[in-house]
Amino acid sequence: MENILQSLDESQTVVDLGCGLGSFHYEAYRCRILAIDLSFRSEKLNRENSRLQYLQADSAEIPLASNAVDAVICNHTLEHFPQYRNTLREIGRILNSKGMLWISVPNGYGFDDSLYRLVFEGGGHVNRFTRAGLVKDVEAETGLKLLQSIDLYSSFVYLKRPSPEEYVHDSRTARPPGHVPESFNTLALLGINATTRLVDKLAGSRISQYGWGFVFARPGVELNELRSYFNVCLNCGSGNDAEILKHQVRIKKVLGFSMYSCMRCGEQNIFIEPPPGIH
Repeated sequence: MENILQSLDESQTVVDLGCGLGSFHYEAYRCRILAIDLSFRSEKLNRENSRLQYLQADSAEIPLASNAVDAVICNHTLEHFPQYRNTLREIGRILNSKGMLWISVPNGYGFDDSLYRLVFEGGGHVNRFTRAGLVKDVEAETGLKLLQSIDLYSSFVYLKRPSPEEYVHDSRTARPPGHVPESFNTLALLGINATTRLVDKLAGSRISQYGWGFVFARPGVELNELRSYFNVCLNCGSGNDAEILKHQVRIKKVLGFSMYSCMRCGEQNIFIEPPPGIH
Protein backbone atom coordinates (compact mmCIF):
# COMPACT_ATOMS: atom_id res chain seq x y z
CA MET A 1 0.00 0.00 0.00
CA GLU A 2 2.74 2.47 0.93
CA ASN A 3 4.50 1.80 -2.38
CA ILE A 4 1.43 3.07 -4.22
CA LEU A 5 0.93 6.09 -1.97
CA GLN A 6 4.58 7.14 -2.19
CA SER A 7 4.39 7.09 -5.99
CA LEU A 8 1.59 9.69 -6.12
CA ASP A 9 2.28 13.44 -6.34
CA GLU A 10 0.31 16.55 -5.35
CA SER A 11 -1.77 16.53 -8.54
CA GLN A 12 -3.03 12.97 -8.07
CA THR A 13 -5.97 11.57 -6.07
CA VAL A 14 -6.35 8.40 -4.03
CA VAL A 15 -9.63 7.01 -2.70
CA ASP A 16 -9.55 5.38 0.74
CA LEU A 17 -12.61 3.15 0.34
CA GLY A 18 -14.29 2.10 3.56
CA CYS A 19 -11.82 4.30 5.39
CA GLY A 20 -13.22 4.15 8.95
CA LEU A 21 -10.66 5.98 11.06
CA GLY A 22 -8.24 6.05 8.12
CA SER A 23 -6.46 3.17 6.38
CA PHE A 24 -3.11 5.00 6.43
CA HIS A 25 -1.44 8.09 7.86
CA TYR A 26 -2.94 10.79 5.64
CA GLU A 27 -0.40 13.42 6.64
CA ALA A 28 2.52 11.28 5.43
CA TYR A 29 1.75 11.53 1.70
CA ARG A 30 1.62 14.31 -0.91
CA CYS A 31 -1.46 13.27 -2.91
CA ARG A 32 -5.06 14.41 -2.57
CA ILE A 33 -7.13 12.00 -0.50
CA LEU A 34 -10.83 11.21 -0.78
CA ALA A 35 -11.93 9.20 2.27
CA ILE A 36 -15.20 7.34 1.66
CA ASP A 37 -17.36 5.48 4.18
CA LEU A 38 -21.01 4.87 4.99
CA SER A 39 -20.85 6.98 8.15
CA PHE A 40 -18.66 9.63 9.76
CA ARG A 41 -18.72 11.79 12.82
CA SER A 42 -20.02 15.22 11.77
CA GLU A 43 -16.80 17.06 12.61
CA LYS A 44 -14.97 15.06 9.95
CA LEU A 45 -17.52 15.86 7.24
CA ASN A 46 -17.31 19.55 8.11
CA ARG A 47 -13.51 19.69 8.29
CA GLU A 48 -11.89 22.00 5.77
CA ASN A 49 -8.71 20.66 4.20
CA SER A 50 -7.59 21.35 0.64
CA ARG A 51 -5.88 17.97 0.39
CA LEU A 52 -8.33 15.76 2.29
CA GLN A 53 -12.05 15.35 1.73
CA TYR A 54 -14.54 13.04 3.46
CA LEU A 55 -17.44 11.64 1.45
CA GLN A 56 -20.34 9.64 2.89
CA ALA A 57 -21.29 7.03 0.29
CA ASP A 58 -21.89 3.35 -0.40
CA SER A 59 -18.93 1.51 -1.94
CA ALA A 60 -21.31 -0.22 -4.36
CA GLU A 61 -22.37 3.18 -5.80
CA ILE A 62 -19.39 5.53 -5.69
CA PRO A 63 -20.49 9.09 -6.64
CA LEU A 64 -17.42 9.92 -8.73
CA ALA A 65 -16.91 10.37 -12.46
CA SER A 66 -15.38 7.61 -14.54
CA ASN A 67 -11.56 7.64 -14.86
CA ALA A 68 -11.41 10.23 -12.06
CA VAL A 69 -8.80 8.85 -9.64
CA ASP A 70 -5.24 7.57 -9.70
CA ALA A 71 -5.44 4.92 -6.98
CA VAL A 72 -7.92 3.12 -4.75
CA ILE A 73 -7.04 1.71 -1.34
CA CYS A 74 -9.32 -1.10 -0.18
CA ASN A 75 -7.52 -2.05 3.04
CA HIS A 76 -9.21 -4.73 5.19
CA THR A 77 -12.61 -3.68 3.85
CA LEU A 78 -13.71 -5.96 1.01
CA GLU A 79 -14.62 -8.71 3.48
CA HIS A 80 -17.14 -6.24 5.01
CA PHE A 81 -18.94 -5.25 1.76
CA PRO A 82 -22.10 -7.33 1.08
CA GLN A 83 -22.12 -6.36 -2.61
CA TYR A 84 -18.37 -6.60 -3.12
CA ARG A 85 -18.63 -7.46 -6.82
CA ASN A 86 -20.56 -4.21 -7.40
CA THR A 87 -17.81 -2.42 -5.45
CA LEU A 88 -15.16 -3.95 -7.71
CA ARG A 89 -17.02 -2.81 -10.83
CA GLU A 90 -17.21 0.72 -9.40
CA ILE A 91 -13.48 0.68 -8.64
CA GLY A 92 -12.70 -0.35 -12.21
CA ARG A 93 -14.91 2.49 -13.47
CA ILE A 94 -13.41 5.35 -11.41
CA LEU A 95 -9.75 4.40 -11.91
CA ASN A 96 -7.93 6.06 -14.81
CA SER A 97 -5.83 4.14 -17.34
CA LYS A 98 -2.69 4.23 -15.16
CA GLY A 99 -4.53 3.79 -11.87
CA MET A 100 -3.59 1.19 -9.27
CA LEU A 101 -5.74 -0.75 -6.80
CA TRP A 102 -4.54 -2.02 -3.42
CA ILE A 103 -6.62 -4.75 -1.79
CA SER A 104 -5.83 -6.52 1.47
CA VAL A 105 -8.08 -9.28 2.77
CA PRO A 106 -7.89 -12.04 5.36
CA ASN A 107 -7.62 -15.68 4.39
CA GLY A 108 -11.24 -16.59 5.04
CA TYR A 109 -10.23 -20.13 6.00
CA GLY A 110 -7.14 -19.36 8.11
CA PHE A 111 -6.51 -19.22 11.87
CA ASP A 112 -6.50 -15.43 12.16
CA ASP A 113 -9.88 -14.84 10.51
CA SER A 114 -11.39 -17.75 12.45
CA LEU A 115 -10.13 -16.25 15.72
CA TYR A 116 -11.45 -12.80 14.78
CA ARG A 117 -14.89 -14.18 13.93
CA LEU A 118 -14.99 -16.24 17.13
CA VAL A 119 -14.01 -13.38 19.46
CA PHE A 120 -16.19 -10.76 17.77
CA GLU A 121 -19.18 -12.90 16.71
CA GLY A 122 -18.36 -12.44 13.05
CA GLY A 123 -16.97 -8.94 13.42
CA GLY A 124 -18.76 -7.70 10.33
CA HIS A 125 -16.96 -10.13 8.00
CA VAL A 126 -19.61 -11.15 5.47
CA ASN A 127 -17.28 -12.61 2.82
CA ARG A 128 -14.68 -15.40 2.99
CA PHE A 129 -11.94 -15.20 0.38
CA THR A 130 -9.34 -17.57 -0.98
CA ARG A 131 -6.34 -16.14 -2.78
CA ALA A 132 -7.20 -17.59 -6.18
CA GLY A 133 -10.90 -16.76 -5.83
CA LEU A 134 -10.25 -13.12 -5.00
CA VAL A 135 -7.80 -12.59 -7.86
CA LYS A 136 -10.29 -14.13 -10.28
CA ASP A 137 -13.12 -11.88 -9.07
CA VAL A 138 -11.07 -8.68 -9.13
CA GLU A 139 -9.72 -9.27 -12.63
CA ALA A 140 -13.17 -10.20 -13.95
CA GLU A 141 -15.03 -7.25 -12.42
CA THR A 142 -12.47 -4.44 -12.75
CA GLY A 143 -10.67 -5.29 -15.99
CA LEU A 144 -7.37 -4.92 -14.10
CA LYS A 145 -4.62 -7.52 -13.86
CA LEU A 146 -2.67 -8.69 -10.83
CA LEU A 147 0.60 -6.76 -10.71
CA GLN A 148 2.08 -7.93 -7.39
CA SER A 149 1.03 -9.73 -4.23
CA ILE A 150 2.45 -10.38 -0.76
CA ASP A 151 1.63 -12.45 2.29
CA LEU A 152 0.50 -10.40 5.29
CA TYR A 153 1.24 -11.50 8.84
CA SER A 154 -1.04 -10.73 11.77
CA SER A 155 -0.21 -8.46 14.68
CA PHE A 156 -3.44 -9.57 16.43
CA VAL A 157 -3.89 -5.86 17.14
CA TYR A 158 -7.67 -6.32 16.97
CA LEU A 159 -7.49 -8.07 20.37
CA LYS A 160 -6.53 -4.76 22.00
CA ARG A 161 -9.23 -2.88 23.89
CA PRO A 162 -10.68 -0.33 21.40
CA SER A 163 -10.58 3.40 22.06
CA PRO A 164 -13.84 5.39 22.46
CA GLU A 165 -13.54 6.64 18.85
CA GLU A 166 -13.04 3.08 17.59
CA TYR A 167 -16.28 2.07 19.32
CA VAL A 168 -18.15 4.57 17.13
CA HIS A 169 -16.80 3.19 13.83
CA ASP A 170 -16.55 -0.46 14.81
CA SER A 171 -19.20 -2.95 13.67
CA ARG A 172 -17.96 -5.65 16.02
CA THR A 173 -20.70 -6.98 18.29
CA ALA A 174 -18.41 -8.43 20.96
CA ARG A 175 -15.15 -7.23 22.45
CA PRO A 176 -12.48 -8.49 24.84
CA PRO A 177 -13.69 -8.45 28.48
CA GLY A 178 -13.45 -4.93 29.87
CA HIS A 179 -12.23 -6.07 33.28
CA VAL A 180 -8.99 -7.60 31.93
CA PRO A 181 -6.03 -5.38 33.01
CA GLU A 182 -4.22 -3.67 30.13
CA SER A 183 -0.88 -5.16 31.22
CA PHE A 184 -2.32 -8.68 31.03
CA ASN A 185 -3.80 -7.94 27.61
CA THR A 186 -0.39 -6.76 26.38
CA LEU A 187 1.33 -9.89 27.68
CA ALA A 188 -1.29 -12.05 25.98
CA LEU A 189 -0.69 -10.23 22.69
CA LEU A 190 3.08 -10.67 23.02
CA GLY A 191 2.54 -14.35 23.69
CA ILE A 192 0.26 -15.06 20.74
CA ASN A 193 2.52 -13.08 18.40
CA ALA A 194 5.62 -15.01 19.45
CA THR A 195 3.98 -18.45 19.68
CA THR A 196 2.32 -18.38 16.25
CA ARG A 197 5.54 -17.22 14.59
CA LEU A 198 7.69 -19.80 16.35
CA VAL A 199 5.30 -22.55 15.26
CA ASP A 200 5.39 -21.25 11.68
CA LYS A 201 9.17 -21.10 11.65
CA LEU A 202 9.67 -24.57 13.13
CA ALA A 203 6.82 -26.39 11.39
CA GLY A 204 6.68 -24.48 8.10
CA SER A 205 3.03 -23.57 8.78
CA ARG A 206 1.21 -20.25 8.17
CA ILE A 207 -0.70 -19.77 11.44
CA SER A 208 0.55 -16.19 11.89
CA GLN A 209 -0.37 -15.21 8.31
CA TYR A 210 -3.75 -13.51 8.26
CA GLY A 211 -4.11 -12.94 4.54
CA TRP A 212 -2.73 -11.23 1.46
CA GLY A 213 -2.07 -7.84 -0.07
CA PHE A 214 -2.56 -7.30 -3.80
CA VAL A 215 -1.84 -4.57 -6.33
CA PHE A 216 -3.91 -4.60 -9.51
CA ALA A 217 -3.39 -2.35 -12.54
CA ARG A 218 -3.62 -2.27 -16.29
CA PRO A 219 -0.72 -3.56 -18.45
CA GLY A 220 2.29 -1.25 -18.55
CA VAL A 221 1.98 0.10 -15.01
CA GLU A 222 5.08 -0.44 -12.85
CA LEU A 223 5.59 -0.38 -9.07
CA ASN A 224 8.48 -0.99 -6.68
CA GLU A 225 8.65 -4.52 -5.27
CA LEU A 226 6.36 -5.29 -2.34
CA ARG A 227 7.72 -7.02 0.78
CA SER A 228 6.27 -9.41 3.35
CA TYR A 229 7.20 -8.67 6.97
CA PHE A 230 7.25 -11.39 9.63
CA ASN A 231 7.61 -9.12 12.68
CA VAL A 232 4.46 -7.00 12.91
CA CYS A 233 3.87 -4.55 15.75
CA LEU A 234 1.11 -5.48 18.19
CA ASN A 235 0.38 -1.80 18.85
CA CYS A 236 0.21 -0.14 15.41
CA GLY A 237 0.22 -3.12 13.01
CA SER A 238 3.30 -1.95 11.08
CA GLY A 239 5.68 -4.47 9.53
CA ASN A 240 9.32 -4.23 10.65
CA ASP A 241 12.19 -5.36 8.43
CA ALA A 242 14.39 -7.76 10.44
CA GLU A 243 17.65 -6.66 8.81
CA ILE A 244 16.91 -2.98 9.42
CA LEU A 245 16.08 -3.74 13.06
CA LYS A 246 19.44 -5.49 13.43
CA HIS A 247 21.35 -2.73 11.64
CA GLN A 248 19.79 0.00 13.78
CA VAL A 249 20.43 -2.02 16.97
CA ARG A 250 16.74 -1.98 17.83
CA ILE A 251 16.83 -5.56 19.15
CA LYS A 252 17.76 -6.15 22.80
CA LYS A 253 17.58 -9.00 25.27
CA VAL A 254 14.92 -8.58 27.97
CA LEU A 255 14.51 -11.42 30.51
CA GLY A 256 15.99 -13.82 27.97
CA PHE A 257 13.71 -12.71 25.11
CA SER A 258 14.80 -10.82 22.00
CA MET A 259 12.71 -7.64 21.95
CA TYR A 260 12.51 -5.01 19.22
CA SER A 261 11.30 -1.43 19.25
CA CYS A 262 8.78 -0.82 16.43
CA MET A 263 10.21 1.56 13.84
CA ARG A 264 6.90 3.43 13.56
CA CYS A 265 5.48 3.70 17.09
CA GLY A 266 8.30 2.51 19.38
CA GLU A 267 6.26 -0.26 21.04
CA GLN A 268 8.22 -3.24 22.39
CA ASN A 269 7.60 -6.58 20.63
CA ILE A 270 9.15 -10.04 20.80
CA PHE A 271 11.49 -10.54 17.83
CA ILE A 272 11.43 -13.79 15.84
CA GLU A 273 13.97 -14.38 13.06
CA PRO A 274 11.99 -14.61 9.77
CA PRO A 275 11.94 -17.74 7.61
CA PRO A 276 13.83 -17.53 4.27
CA GLY A 277 12.25 -15.17 1.73
CA ILE A 278 10.43 -13.03 4.32
CA HIS A 279 11.76 -9.78 5.75
